[in-house]
Amino acid sequence: MGILSEAYKEHPVMDSLIVPVDFSSIKDVPESHAWAQSYDFKINSNNDHKELRFLSIPIIDLEDPNVIEHIFSACETWGMFQVTNHGISKHLLKQVEFQSKKLFRLPYEQKIKIVRSPEEATGYGYPRITPFFSKRMWNEGFTIMEKSLVNHAKKVWPNAFQGFCDVMEEYQTRMKHLSNKLMGLLLESLNIPQPAIRESDDDLCTALHLNSYPACPDPNRTMGLAQHTDTFLFTILHQSGNANGLQVFKDGPGWVSVDPVPEALVVNVGDLLHILSNARFPSAVHRAVVNNEKQRLSFAYFYGPPLEFQVSPYLDYPGCKGPVFRSLTVKEYVSIKSKLLDMALPSIKMLPDQNLS
Repeated sequence: MGILSEAYKEHPVMDSLIVPVDFSSIKDVPESHAWAQSYDFKINSNNDHKELRFLSIPIIDLEDPNVIEHIFSACETWGMFQVTNHGISKHLLKQVEFQSKKLFRLPYEQKIKIVRSPEEATGYGYPRITPFFSKRMWNEGFTIMEKSLVNHAKKVWPNAFQGFCDVMEEYQTRMKHLSNKLMGLLLESLNIPQPAIRESDDDLCTALHLNSYPACPDPNRTMGLAQHTDTFLFTILHQSGNANGLQVFKDGPGWVSVDPVPEALVVNVGDLLHILSNARFPSAVHRAVVNNEKQRLSFAYFYGPPLEFQVSPYLDYPGCKGPVFRSLTVKEYVSIKSKLLDMALPSIKMLPDQNLS
């Protein structure tokens, strides 16, 4: 009966790769945060590709009678979509934004009181993927997992932590219900007959991560969040509507902006769903860029099976040529991803002589 935080204890991160700089004191981009200009931020600026400004991921109404077909098409084509009529109230989304702003606007000296420890996955700090890149990202985050919320909140608001905790606990509860619903729809879209995950299972691997992308003096030299795929089954992301930043990579056009849609939530396929679908659903490669005018916030809810759950490619579909990946437990994959990041999926691919089908 393991919990997710246990999976990260075996892969500690150096202190220097955890503690963010004090972004409020920075007037120019430091060398530590200056990325090579080898990527294109503004995919819509090329006159030869004016049609890209109209290219966007699908928006799916969860009450649409054809929702299963729409989800399958979106996952197969993009690995990402936005959902409406999801049951998360506008009021709760605004409260999450308000409480997150309150956290990130704290003085730097207060925020580092809850900095993430090297062997943990919860608390304040740089993105956990930081060790895989030579430059730091223009990002500060706060991760909530299992019982960590109250302990951290008490350190920064000793006498006024309850409001923050109440909102985040309510949000996680609503997100878990929505995730269970989405999981059922995703499994149905893949024609998997039995639910792989039970709603009553208390050992689900879930986490809530709050992202802050401060306004940057020179956004063309920085990266908010480097390109990556998410580890678990899928992620539900709420973007504050005040600024764009999220981008998803699609073969052909390249980086496509995922602009906020009022009250819609972004859903992106993660590595474990990519494995479960036998590579039919791509794990969405995504990143975040920054701007020089305003802070941007986003809120990612990660959803996965229990650590000991065996993830196996589902093979009972027309045209299946055998498993693309070997079976493994969630904990084993978390360990591999912690060591290899974007090489994790290639490392578990089946070799031709291993595929006996």
